[in-house]
Amino acid sequence: MAPKLLDRYIFRQLLDYFVMGVVVFTLVAFFSDTLLKFIRDVQKYGIPFSTLITMVGLQLPRSIALVMPASVFLAVLLVFNQLNNQFEIVAFRMNGISLWRIMAPALALGLLCSGMAYWLNDYVVPWCNQKTEQMKRIAISESALPANGSSFTYTTFDEKHNLTQMIYVSNYQGHHLEDTTILDLSKPKAMQIYQARSGELNAYDGWSLENVNHYTIVRGQSAAADEQKFSSGHLGSLRLGDLIKNPNQDEKLAEVERERASGTWISSEQQTFGQMLQAIQKRESNQERVARGNYLQLWAKLTWPLSCLVIILSAVPLSITPPRQGSNRGFVYAIGVLFLFYMLHNTFQNIGKSSHFDFIASMPLPAYLTLLAWMPVTIMAIIGCVLIQRKTNVL
Repeated sequence: MAPKLLDRYIFRQLLDYFVMGVVVFTLVAFFSDTLLKFIRDVQKYGIPFSTLITMVGLQLPRSIALVMPASVFLAVLLVFNQLNNQFEIVAFRMNGISLWRIMAPALALGLLCSGMAYWLNDYVVPWCNQKTEQMKRIAISESALPANGSSFTYTTFDEKHNLTQMIYVSNYQGHHLEDTTILDLSKPKAMQIYQARSGELNAYDGWSLENVNHYTIVRGQSAAADEQKFSSGHLGSLRLGDLIKNPNQDEKLAEVERERASGTWISSEQQTFGQMLQAIQKRESNQERVARGNYLQLWAKLTWPLSCLVIILSAVPLSITPPRQGSNRGFVYAIGVLFLFYMLHNTFQNIGKSSHFDFIASMPLPAYLTLLAWMPVTIMAIIGCVLIQRKTNVL
């Protein structure tokens, strides 16, 4: 078989299995995480179904970028295992075609997928995340409470996941509220309870309650743990949005705006690799703190797409078993290699985020975190090259 014909023959099969893998893995990832998250938002905020569909569609590129390494791995594994079982690999080798040459279509697919994953992860996903947040804010501000319901509960938490506010509406019709109870724990050592007979929902941060009774319980500052002070009063009206904001929300928003203006704002979800790198370098030049996770997220924008190519180096040799061995254990080992890659990625990410392991490196922190970020793909590349060399010697 001529080399060009061989390439087309293998590449067509790889492409078919790759598309199948993308569809299957995307659906699994999507329905197990993203879709459920948006369904909770619909139930919580009453986001219209048409807006939900658009927001779900905007999150598809992120899911596709995440599953591309596994998809290309599955495609290479299935195609080369099929070629091996039909003795086509043996025929290629008997005609003097090297294993690296046989792998050329797989490497071309891996290179293509790496470029596509980088484009999705670095350009499309940040844009989609920005649009999703904008649509969510608009939908929440304009929507009524969830349809087909008689009661509604809204809760907010602080950064340590402690309850700060809980709002319970016992009955509502569209924008009209009845019998609303608010528990506010945002102030230290104080509990505030608001009870309103009626109200109107005009926007997410503009709920207006009428005929409100207010109760406050304050724990005393003395040694007596059970010392409490109780007070009550009547409020003519209350703007609910003033309560449901987290205590430090305004300060955090102001800080984000200051960082945006100075060019030091960092967000892996909404920025490209170049924008993140520029913001990090500016923070370093200003001697401002850069979070450890920011360095890891920066390099993940390169290492994750590159893994589409690197993981192929292990998939091909493990999917090929010499006929005289009479077994297909390599197929099982290849699945183990896939899990090994994900385990290495998560392990080195967690090591980088923790300061407990800094004693093992005497280099500067940015260089140390860069090394950790590149370790998974480096290890997988070494394993793949060793396996290819060993397989070449036995075929």
